[in-house]
Amino acid sequence: MATAQTNQELQEQLDTLRKDFAEVTKTLKDMTAAYAKESQDRVKVAAGHAQDQVKESFTKVQGEVESHPYSSMAVAFGIGLVIGKILDR
Repeated sequence: MATAQTNQELQEQLDTLRKDFAEVTKTLKDMTAAYAKESQDRVKVAAGHAQDQVKESFTKVQGEVESHPYSSMAVAFGIGLVIGKILDR
């Protein structure tokens, strides 16, 4: 009789433990999903800022090239020459 009662108590404790474990698992899943969403949002914002900076820099460079076409060609030629020498090695 004591064994049956002990087994019943153990079974109840196991059921409680299963429920608690399921709740903890769900909570961890929810927290992980929230953290992933937050991280994704931060990455999107950072990528947006980076894209804006690249566009702004490209516009500035394009303006400089249009303002000084011969100087820009000389710089591009020089850069190409240096890269060619480096790759020739």
